[in-house]
Amino acid sequence: MAFERELLVATHAVRKASFLTKRVQQSIIQHRNETTITKTDNSPVTMGDYAAQTIIINTIKANFPEDCVVGEESAEGLDDNFLSSILKEIQDNDKVYIDNKTDGDVAFTNEQFSLTSIENVKQIINFGDYKGGNKGRFWCLDPIDGTKGFLRGEQFAVCLALIVDGVVKCGVIGCPNLKLSQYDNAREQIGENVDESFGYIFRAVRGQGAAFTDTLSMANWKPTHVRHLQDTKDMITLEGVEKGHSSHDEQDEIKSRLNITKSIHLDSQVKYCLLAMGLADVYLRLPIKMSYQEKIWDHAAGNAIVLESGGLHTDSLQNKTLNFSQGRTLLTKGVIATSGPTKLHDLVVSTSNDVISSRK
Repeated sequence: MAFERELLVATHAVRKASFLTKRVQQSIIQHRNETTITKTDNSPVTMGDYAAQTIIINTIKANFPEDCVVGEESAEGLDDNFLSSILKEIQDNDKVYIDNKTDGDVAFTNEQFSLTSIENVKQIINFGDYKGGNKGRFWCLDPIDGTKGFLRGEQFAVCLALIVDGVVKCGVIGCPNLKLSQYDNAREQIGENVDESFGYIFRAVRGQGAAFTDTLSMANWKPTHVRHLQDTKDMITLEGVEKGHSSHDEQDEIKSRLNITKSIHLDSQVKYCLLAMGLADVYLRLPIKMSYQEKIWDHAAGNAIVLESGGLHTDSLQNKTLNFSQGRTLLTKGVIATSGPTKLHDLVVSTSNDVISSRK
């Protein structure tokens, strides 16, 4: 199997970070003033984001020391008290994690990347400063995708992808709050007596398919497949909760033109996972401002999982394949993923183009 080792490392890194983020979520919500920072773009970032980024990058470096990482967060401006709190959360997580040294032959730390001091934490977070590009391999990380959902106690995702020569080769998404048993048409897929207390993990390798399992057991991986419909009127859309992230009014116009009447609103790349399982059919993310460029960490892991489940993933104007080789952003305007088939995907994109082009 190509990228077998990379998939193993990514899966266990995401799993460990998923345990931490789930465990600290309520505490961070209750003590938001001490655990959350507002970034320069007015978006929130929490102690959980930094701790998850530290765990995952340290695991990558312990196993692939030469690999670079495009990570969302930076340690710039963090004081020693905040860094100390991040380290404490990581150490507390180690006390309850199933195995805090190795997991499936994956090293989380080693002599070079020991993660024992606040200087270690700061250095590891800042290893996420890689600029990306179209040559070589690098990892793309969003430690908590959907931080606002995380702070509402709702859906969020831990997302990690491996990009080689500008192409996403491997993607892993942890969904700590996802309960698939709430979806009637998912019950047959998840089976009986599944422990959903830590949600699910989804993963894919290019050319090898996609699969999911519950985070707690990490057993019985089951393949994911989109469903293929014949008419847009039967489709269910997936859209974000936050109106600041995409143009909801225009997305409503698209749905009206396509006779789509059912929608699911939730945060983060969990949407890509539901699409991959055939629980919905269209992910709409139309830009509010044409100057906005999507960040690669918001879509890279989902790209692998959707494509390997049989779906389609393009920009929302020109129907072009998403390009992850242009640095830390996607040089596209909006994103659309669908279950296909191609003719329906093309129809969704052309309708999106018409709606956006009619802006005054």
